[in-house]
Amino acid sequence: APPPTTDEDASASSVQASSNGITPSAWPRSSAEEAARKARVQAGHAAMGPGGATGGFFGGMSLPASPELLEAVEKLPPVMDRPDVDLDAQAAYDPQFTLRRFTRPFRRQLAIGIVLLVVQTLLNLAGPVLVRTGIDHGVVRHSQQALNATAVAFLAVVLMGWVLTWTNARYLGRASERMLFALRVRIFAHLQRLSVDFYDREMAGRIMTRMTTDVEALSTLLQTGLLNAVVNVMSFGGIAVALFVMNWRLALATFSVIPPLLVAMAWFRRQSDKAYAEARERVAVVNANLQESLSGVRVAQAYSREGRNEQQFRKVAGEHLQSRVTAQRLVATFFPFVEFLSEVAAVVVLGYGAQLVRRGQLSPGELIAFLLYLQLLFAPIQQLSQVFDTYQQARASTDKIDELMATPTGTPPADSPVQPGRLRGAVTFENVHFAYPGGVGEALRGIDLEVVPGELVALVGETGAGKSTVVKLVARFYDPTGGRILIDGVPLSELELGGFRRQLGYVPQEPFLFSGTLRDNIAYGRPDATDAEVEEAARAVGAHDFIAGLSDGYLHVVTERGRSLSAGQRQLIALARARLVDPVILLLDEATSNLDLATEARVQRAMGLVSRGRTTFVIAHRLRTAASADRIVVVDGGLVVEQGTHAELLAAGGRYAELWQTFAPEPAA
Repeated sequence: APPPTTDEDASASSVQASSNGITPSAWPRSSAEEAARKARVQAGHAAMGPGGATGGFFGGMSLPASPELLEAVEKLPPVMDRPDVDLDAQAAYDPQFTLRRFTRPFRRQLAIGIVLLVVQTLLNLAGPVLVRTGIDHGVVRHSQQALNATAVAFLAVVLMGWVLTWTNARYLGRASERMLFALRVRIFAHLQRLSVDFYDREMAGRIMTRMTTDVEALSTLLQTGLLNAVVNVMSFGGIAVALFVMNWRLALATFSVIPPLLVAMAWFRRQSDKAYAEARERVAVVNANLQESLSGVRVAQAYSREGRNEQQFRKVAGEHLQSRVTAQRLVATFFPFVEFLSEVAAVVVLGYGAQLVRRGQLSPGELIAFLLYLQLLFAPIQQLSQVFDTYQQARASTDKIDELMATPTGTPPADSPVQPGRLRGAVTFENVHFAYPGGVGEALRGIDLEVVPGELVALVGETGAGKSTVVKLVARFYDPTGGRILIDGVPLSELELGGFRRQLGYVPQEPFLFSGTLRDNIAYGRPDATDAEVEEAARAVGAHDFIAGLSDGYLHVVTERGRSLSAGQRQLIALARARLVDPVILLLDEATSNLDLATEARVQRAMGLVSRGRTTFVIAHRLRTAASADRIVVVDGGLVVEQGTHAELLAAGGRYAELWQTFAPEPAA
């Protein structure tokens, strides 16, 4: 049932009903801009499909499409609008994901590209044959006609090769870019699905490395390495055949250098495998250190840790440098050796070929053509070695991506999830146990608790008692390790998670504001909300006055995490965001613990309005916040030790009375 109408609600609702209810200074935007904004939001919903970014504190774990993203999509080439491969299907969840399986739908495009490469390679092999024909039939026999015909044929081959090269590069480039686009979306979607415990144990820098450095390594392999590898393999095979057809004796002399080359390639692969895997791991450590240092720069400066942090970064960057230098040392050894073998082969062919020419067993044109083919033979080998260098880096990245994609979520969807519909808000804990992954002992040791719809429950207790864990379990950031949680009588783990979270409001202790306008942050859970609805929510929690005082009003752009606003202002924006989605269950995780007493009083009034008529869990850092709750639940050592109203618990003289006696007498503001 919707919350009852209050005087504040009626006053705020009048904003929407009145034609001039929106303060002009708070919305410095023309009607055309507003129409464009609505069109972009509608386009974003259409692009996201059913169950997109609507409602919920995370919008059902979906992100709203920003205007910049929609404009970028509009500029994509037609192939992205009508792809041969369903990119949305490619981005769908696959519990058995591997990159090998992921690339299967793109094999048709890759096969067409390989066919084009075969034709291109055959044209490249025709060059030395035409040179031999021109020398033997044109130069030696003094035939201008034969020479001209050969020159025209050579020009035609060059032009056809250029056209095929351009076509293939464009075709394969387009296919690889689309595949990488789908891969990035797949990785991002998987990261969105992973539960909070993954982010508790994994550093953000490592995660960013998977999405950036590792995908870029794969991109290099697909766009240049794959093309070069196919061309060079076919070129090597075709040239080898041509050499034996032209003169098997010279061919055998040439291939005398192949055995040591194969030994060198095997050695390079074995050594570089380890070097590149180590380098890929160490670059993730570098990125993780950088991200952590930047996030904690204020603390570092406050404690004069800049020098120590620089030393630590120098250490991890130096370890990455060492692994990269090891890899480069292998490259510096292997590639010159290949070049040396090619020169040895040229000397052998030139010396032996000259003898065959003197004996009349080989024409000058054939010897020159053979030398040209020999040059073409070792060029693919050298380029294959370089491709192998790219492949080694990409393979190390592929292993890391596969490892990430194989990480299971700690809150897996049910086999047959129950669509919740509109919830009533009853929450029941039945002998709930929970232990954090990697933690010591249980955070909750058998909690039994029943909350009726619309009840405001305050959770109190000392730090580490388990209060925040209760809220996290209700939000299903984690699943209990024992017992179960019921929502309206249905196990929470069996509810469709998006449908449940779209009816959930969450205001953390430190509210998170995204880069963008204040309007976008308030409407984060409901990006299709009108300006009037956004302002109504802001007025209801008391945020409108300070927003209207900003130069751009609701279109004021906040900096990262909203650092340009005060803690109280950020908390009011978070409360307005929660109110706008009209949640059935509201979670307030110590929402006033970081505020001064005057700001706390203002935020508490806003919390009282937002929580009215909703099932609400409040973690009360200050006991005065808990005093007005319908029920106070005292948590101690992972157990519910007592519960009741403020008066009942004081009269009982138990743990709550002790806490009140200790912490309640706080100085006035």
